[in-house]
Amino acid sequence: MSTPSTSHAAKPDTLKNVRRLSTLLYWGCAVAIVLQFLAIPMVWYLPGWVEASTSQMTVSLAELHALSGWQKYATMLVMMIPSLIMAYGLFHLRKMFGAFAHNAIFQPETIRHLKLFGVALLVQTLAKPLTGAVTSVLATFHRPAGERMLSIGLGNAEASTLFLGALIIVIAWVLGEAARIDDENRSFV
Repeated sequence: MSTPSTSHAAKPDTLKNVRRLSTLLYWGCAVAIVLQFLAIPMVWYLPGWVEASTSQMTVSLAELHALSGWQKYATMLVMMIPSLIMAYGLFHLRKMFGAFAHNAIFQPETIRHLKLFGVALLVQTLAKPLTGAVTSVLATFHRPAGERMLSIGLGNAEASTLFLGALIIVIAWVLGEAARIDDENRSFV
């Protein structure tokens, strides 16, 4: 005895799941943007909370906390540059997830947001070593000649992030081309 097939009725609504997850990621990006703005000030004003995540820093936390006056604020501003670039990228990622949540999946503007996130990821990754070098100069500027330093930190994480940023840009280009071809095909019908 066979039972009627319910596989079609039991299938989850994929677009509904995309909308739901995109809404969560939309708000997750909002939180991440706020954290990008708060991370560097928290290094200064809440010592101890970031000890484990400072392995990429080019100067020690003790040296940073010893700064005062213009050096402190100039160093803080320079250290925030990668965070501000990432906040810009996350803003576009948030816009993309907002569009997904409203069924605007293959729209040119939505794809543009993905591409701009990839560009921000690349730029932020390239800016990190440069701002790290400037940070090391600013943090040791008050030292006597011979004790000042210029330090650049690079690692495997940067190489991976560069690859990921480039991958996101290529995927956005491919999606943009697919959307363009789909538009052309619709105009013929």
